Formats: sequence, structure tokens, C-alpha cells
Amino acid sequence: MTHREKTLHEERSGAPVSAGGWGLRHRMNGSPRHRSVRSTAAAAPEPAGPQEVIDCLREILRPLPAERIGLVRALGRVLRETIVAPEDQPAFDRSSVDGYAVRRDDPRSRFRVVDELRAGDWRPRQLEPGQSVAIATGAALPCAGLEVMMLEDVQRQGDWIRARRRPGAAHIRSRGEDARAGAVLAEPGLVLAPGALALLASSGHTRLWVTRQTRALHVATGGEIVDPRRKPGPGQIRDANSILVRAFLEPWQARLRQLRSPEDPAAAEAPLARWLGSPDGAEPPEDGVDLLLISGGASVGPHDLTRAWLERLGFTIRIHQTRTRPGKPLLVAQRGSTIAFGLPGNPLAHFVALNLYVRTALEAFSGTPARPGFRRGVLQCGLASDSCERETFWPARGGFEDGCVVLQPLRWRSSGDLTSLAAANALIRVPRGTRRMAPGHAVEFVSACLGRSDFENRTSHD
Repeated sequence: MTHREKTLHEERSGAPVSAGGWGLRHRMNGSPRHRSVRSTAAAAPEPAGPQEVIDCLREILRPLPAERIGLVRALGRVLRETIVAPEDQPAFDRSSVDGYAVRRDDPRSRFRVVDELRAGDWRPRQLEPGQSVAIATGAALPCAGLEVMMLEDVQRQGDWIRARRRPGAAHIRSRGEDARAGAVLAEPGLVLAPGALALLASSGHTRLWVTRQTRALHVATGGEIVDPRRKPGPGQIRDANSILVRAFLEPWQARLRQLRSPEDPAAAEAPLARWLGSPDGAEPPEDGVDLLLISGGASVGPHDLTRAWLERLGFTIRIHQTRTRPGKPLLVAQRGSTIAFGLPGNPLAHFVALNLYVRTALEAFSGTPARPGFRRGVLQCGLASDSCERETFWPARGGFEDGCVVLQPLRWRSSGDLTSLAAANALIRVPRGTRRMAPGHAVEFVSACLGRSDFENRTSHD
């Protein structure tokens, strides 16, 4: 019996599942739990599918602690409390136009102007028949039972006005028409965009309970990479992954540290131990790390040392390799509340892993509701593949036509090909064994935009 057959047999029979494979799921005490991948000499870990990786991350990760911060620092952060209106909004009846307030039950067309009110004035008075008050947009009305005639509908001569017409519109924003005192204005899980901050400022909420920032550490490995500002020597390449990671994390408000390290265990492990602390807790970290990203070294070659580093630092390997391309040599590991990703070195594989898996971790950390992993769209033009035995995540440019997401596949040659990334804002999920998909073919995709862009926000409702 093969290892795979044995695993399935044990799962179906309810027998304990031996270490050494991701498998599907097993049950402990009647509830589903993901199995960690542990290396053994007898059996290699089984590669995981993309949904298995996403499910594993959602199960093991929890929202980060919350902190209270000022409104001016809250852009892009995730709310962790319910916000209610402290008073009616608006708090008083006010004019929605510049004009003249008169009694609604006064049918005449000629009125004497007895006062002038600007925004911020508060001079209550009861208007008598034949009286009017000049009033600016946003100013509080002097009493109830009024309507406001627009300036363009009125002719003024000295202290008197004559209505050219009275169309019947009140032009008043009534007290509480937007929200009554105690009404919910914002709920936990809301990403605080500029409009949300404006609403909270208008209601006097200036200190907010939000998820604290993710503390991220990114290590780019490889003796061949050099700073992009330098001209590469023979056998060297410019480091594209560091800026890709930084740009990806920026909209998530992560606190990011980055360093480059050669493929030297001692040189790489020293800074990792400093930021992470010792596995036994004897040496606490300098500041702590929630998210560890290691670029390169995730495969199985003699110089691919990421797994060994992580295990020596006390991490448990949860995922080792995937059944996808680009990005087969992916590592996911956990130590306490810290999650680590060993990312394939090629930039396109990085792009896929960031948008599929690292984004899932960031969502879990932030406390936002889990979104559906894959959405539906149609191909704008045909897609020719090569019958790969693994699922492919194909770079694409997505847009909208007649309310439908339309995806244009982009040209790429290998996982090291960056040329498609300038235009890519989506990844088409191409099933294994696919040779060709025709224009108009229905496909699954994930958005691959920076942060929460317009394309992502709109597709989230499809």
C-alpha cells in the first residue's frame, strides 16, 4: 500500500494518521483539525492544493490584539468595536440651500426679511406670517414648520423679498434624518477608509479601538541578488522581491523590516533569532514578529535552507509544497502566534503566493471577515495552456463589461518572468490538464491588486 493509500485508508477507517503528509483532514474529538507536515525519512509530505493552504491558514490564525489610536492614524486600519451615534444626525433642522426661510403655512408671495442666519448661528425665534429669514446652507432653522425658498426663486428689494415661484420643496435637512441617537454607524471588521473616518469625526469619535499593525519581517536570501541601484555582475540579478513585498504590505499598514542575507545558515539565523527570540523563550525578541517572509530557499536543493532555518528556530512546518504553478515550493510554518512563509525565489511565484496566501494571513490578523477565495469571471480572449499536471494561476488584466468581470490573460513564459506584472490585477485559476479555453469561457480568479483597490472591492460583491 502506498503512503497516500495508507493515509486515505486510515482517515476513512478512523485510525490515527501517521506523520509525514498534509493529507485532507482528520478528526480529533469530533472536530476538523489540519495536520502539520512533519518530515520523515520514510515518506515525503504531500503537496497541498490552494484551498487547503487557505483553509489551514484560516484555521490556525487569529486576529491580532487591538489598540486604541487617534482618528488621524486610523486610515486603513480595521475597526474592532461597534460605533453608535451619540446624538441625532443632523442634530438640528438646517437649511440645505442658500435662500429665505418662511412659514410653510403662509401662502403669500411677499415677505419682510427680519433676520439673517449663517452656518453656526443659533437664534431661535417664531416667524410670524409675512416674515422671512435669510439663511445660508447648513444654518440652523429658527423654528419648526418652515420651508426654504432658493435664492434663484426670489427677488429682493431692501428688506423685502418677492417669491417668483414656490415649488413646494422644503430644502431642509431634518433632525435625525441621517441617523438617530444610538444608531449603529460602524461595526467591527470595517476597514477604515476616508469616508468612514469622516463619519466618525462628525459624530465625535476621535479615539478608535482597532487591530494593531502587523509586525512583519522579510528576509531576501541568495548570493546572486544585489540592490536594484547596483549594476549586477556576472551571475547576479537585481533584487525585485524586496520591493514587491514592501509594496504589497504597504496598504495593509504593516510595520515591515527587511534585510538581505546570503545562503549562509549562521549569517541568516542570527538576525532571525534577534527579531524572533529563542524557541524556548529564554531570549525574548526585540519587538516580536507576527509575519515572517523568507524569499528563496524554499525548494529542496542543497542550498535551499529555509526549512532547516525554520525548524531550528522552533517552527512547525504546516505546508511543504503545493500542487500549483507558479509557486510549488511553498513553505508555511508556525511558532506560537507567528506565521512564516518560505516563498519561492522567482518573482511571479512571489506574486501568486502573496495574493493567495499571505493576503489570507493578513486578513486573519486584521479581524476582517473571511472573503470567498475565488470569484467568477469570463475570458475576454482565448487562453492556451500546456496541459500542466498542476493548477496554474495565470496573470491577467481584469475589468468590467456590462456588470461582468472580464479577464484578459497576459503573456508569461516562466515563474521568473516579470513582464506581465506591470498590467496584472488578477490571477486566473486554470485547472490541471487544461490545453485551451475559448473566449467567453467561465473561469475562477482571485484579484491581485495592491491592498483594497476599486477592482477588488467591486469583485467582492460578484
